[in-house]
Amino acid sequence: MAILKGISAKQEFFLLVIALFLIEFVRGAFIFSFLPGLSIHPLGISLTIIGVAVSIHFIGDSVTNLIIGYVMKPLGSNLVIHLSFFISLVSLTIAATWTNSFTMIFSALLLGIGVCPLWIILLAKAGNKKRGQNISIVYFGWLSGIGAGLVTMNHFLQFNIHHILWFLPILVLLGWIIYSLANKGDISYRHSDLKEQRDITFRLLKTSKVVVPGLIFQGIAIGMIIPILPAFAINVLGVTTNQYSLLMLLGGGSALLFLVPIGKLVDRITNKLILFIIGLCLLAMSLLFLIISPNLAVTISIVVFLGICYALYLPAWNSFIASYIPENLKEAGWGIFSALQGFGVMIGPTVGSILAHQNNIITTIQFSAGIFGLTAVIYLFYSLWYRNKNLLL
Repeated sequence: MAILKGISAKQEFFLLVIALFLIEFVRGAFIFSFLPGLSIHPLGISLTIIGVAVSIHFIGDSVTNLIIGYVMKPLGSNLVIHLSFFISLVSLTIAATWTNSFTMIFSALLLGIGVCPLWIILLAKAGNKKRGQNISIVYFGWLSGIGAGLVTMNHFLQFNIHHILWFLPILVLLGWIIYSLANKGDISYRHSDLKEQRDITFRLLKTSKVVVPGLIFQGIAIGMIIPILPAFAINVLGVTTNQYSLLMLLGGGSALLFLVPIGKLVDRITNKLILFIIGLCLLAMSLLFLIISPNLAVTISIVVFLGICYALYLPAWNSFIASYIPENLKEAGWGIFSALQGFGVMIGPTVGSILAHQNNIITTIQFSAGIFGLTAVIYLFYSLWYRNKNLLL
């Protein structure tokens, strides 16, 4: 029961989005900023350990997504969410108290487990009426939370890195309080048994196998960049910490700004795959040009363009894969495809950090760009092979 009496379903939903914003703020600050930032701060934590910690976080998140239904069914969604907030709080308290290689990996894993269940609650409470609009609000809370956390932590890292994490458990506690005040009770959660899930997965992969390489390769390419971004920006591009925060803000802002208008453009074009291929090619080339950027002005231009490229290929790709999911498998299909992309994001950070450690940071960027380019080539050949069979959507 909600502690706030008389709260409407709409008010409950928006308060839960605020709780999601706070928990994603924490994720953005710790996983996307603090951990990669350790590569440029003298705390004795290697780039390989940072990559492993980021990978472990996404493993915890993905595995939790797969098994959460089995936990919610006997315990109830409300208790599971309270446990998830508790796990997140413990995770960040450990990280703030003992900052070393083991605790960074362990805390990243616990945080991956803790941040997952709130998503399910919000998607379930989005309702059938205005569901698309409500899901957009959920995604806005997610993206803005991660972005705000990343930029804020980047700024704070200039000061006292030894005690900088203590504001994160406080934010988790605040999100927990908001959830406790707003949540009106358990949700009904439909869960299939293992045999049904296995049958659905094999049936979907059989009919939609063409999208599998794109899902995994994109995840790997994106994941490779995450742990080395601060070191790349400061050591290779020669920017300051504040300038790096500005670059992240401009890149993410341009992606959000152009996502809706480009999404409308995608809806009007029949061949979604061509836009996806173009977007990936431009993304790969932009990463390579970023390596040789001569000054800050050019770097800013390339980063903004990278954001636009992301806004171009993402809706085109999502529209393309949606056309390969049978109508009766829509709900399960997106979950399975998200897990496949998550598999790429799991291994990407470890691969990227090992490449950077054994060679140099530029090598990781080049490999990431190469994987984006390879993905574009694979689907270019696919589009040429099937162009006369009316299979492209």
